[in-house]
Amino acid sequence: MIGNNIRIISWILFGSLAGILLACFFYVPEVLFGLNLYTFLLNIDFLPLPDSIIYNEPFQFVLHIIIAIILIAFVDLFCRIYSHPYQISLIINVIMSFTFFPLYHLAVEKPFSAPVTLPFIIWLLGHILFAIIIAYFVTLLNKKRSTD
Repeated sequence: MIGNNIRIISWILFGSLAGILLACFFYVPEVLFGLNLYTFLLNIDFLPLPDSIIYNEPFQFVLHIIIAIILIAFVDLFCRIYSHPYQISLIINVIMSFTFFPLYHLAVEKPFSAPVTLPFIIWLLGHILFAIIIAYFVTLLNKKRSTD
């Protein structure tokens, strides 16, 4: 039981850190070049929620972190069956990267105008980096598991 609690705390810690790093990666081009990738990452304006929630950046950010925590937990659990965290994480994140297009079309407020080639390339690179970070953290978790 204690081991499971430590595992969950590790998922929360590492997932939060990975999510923050991804957000920072997208925040830099937003500030420097006006590519609103950070805004796009957090965007939930297509969901049927009140405006007070949809446009609440702390809520959006927490939702993003929760998704990162779920993702690292999924990769960690899947690694118990298929012990290749980098492959698992890269496959999942490349697939997630292609949600860019439907999410862009669903967005009520478009964060950037067409063409979306450069934003998508940076989005894909960010998610590949995110995948590597998640896989690294899962590798650390599994090394700790093997020494326990």
